[in-house]
Amino acid sequence: MMRGSSFLKNQELKLKSWTLNVEEDPETGDAILKFPEDLLEEAGWKEGDEIVWKDNQDGSWSLTKKSV
Repeated sequence: MMRGSSFLKNQELKLKSWTLNVEEDPETGDAILKFPEDLLEEAGWKEGDEIVWKDNQDGSWSLTKKSV
């Protein structure tokens, strides 16, 4: 028996992913990426957060909130 240690039993790490379409602003031509509310909630993001884009080298990107 180990003292002072705790163990996580039957805990499963579940990763979620979203596929988003890049839209174009018809007036400016800027690229727009709209994040759905469930993604923002799950990621813990809010308006004004700085997001880091990582190229996965397979045609996809991973986004993470920049640490302060």
